[in-house]
Amino acid sequence: MHSLAAQSTTSRRPARRRTGWVLASMLLLATAPLAENASADTLKERLEARIGLRARPVFAPSGRFRTEDGDVFILDRTGPRALLKFQNRDEVWALEGHPAPRGDTVFRNDLGETVLRASKLGGLTLFTRRAPNGQAVMLVGPGDPLSGRRPLSPMALLRALVVSGHRATRAAQHPLAVTSVDEITAETAAPIADAAVVVAEAFEDLDRSGRRDQLARWRRVVLALGDKAEAKADGDVLVIVLNPKTGPAGRPSSARIARALKRGR
Repeated sequence: MHSLAAQSTTSRRPARRRTGWVLASMLLLATAPLAENASADTLKERLEARIGLRARPVFAPSGRFRTEDGDVFILDRTGPRALLKFQNRDEVWALEGHPAPRGDTVFRNDLGETVLRASKLGGLTLFTRRAPNGQAVMLVGPGDPLSGRRPLSPMALLRALVVSGHRATRAAQHPLAVTSVDEITAETAAPIADAAVVVAEAFEDLDRSGRRDQLARWRRVVLALGDKAEAKADGDVLVIVLNPKTGPAGRPSSARIARALKRGR
């Protein structure tokens, strides 16, 4: 009996020590200054921040991600808007962040469609036509920033317009020209070329989705400079308005162009 009591007393000692250590740790957290969360003004916030319950981004401002299906994309959050580019596509998407329930953030395209959802703990979900309910993505490494602009010569811009016209022609199965109506400068050449690429993507997306009949009416695409991104019809001409000063956010996305192609207005 004495031996069992001694064993019981001995077994309680580590538990007591652990309990004392936990209480001491909580007291320390409540009283010690937290340099990394100096703005926390309540005990709850300081405890959450220390033990990892506070929202912390788990990815760098510019990172490379892989979906469950194996698609790879770069997400660049270094600028005023999040920029996203899939590895096998030319288009850079400009996404606008909005607060969502539970402290999450949703990133939407220029049609208001949710493309990404970031949880307050850093998880990321991608929404596509193939995965409308979303699929989790995993950070696989750093990504090159997408916001940088490379100078483009007038000749390079001319080639980009010709290539875009060829791609649109193949998609529509009739001749289509992509042209620019404004004077070309060192500041506008690259944004106009980018808009031409996105136009081609829109035509090809409709072709791939079996909607080539919605491309039958169009004979020309005109790229024009303006203050606000727009895609509109002028008879059988599709007019794309872009603001070269605001990067990808200054021109309509392929989804918005495709909607204008489908509606014809």
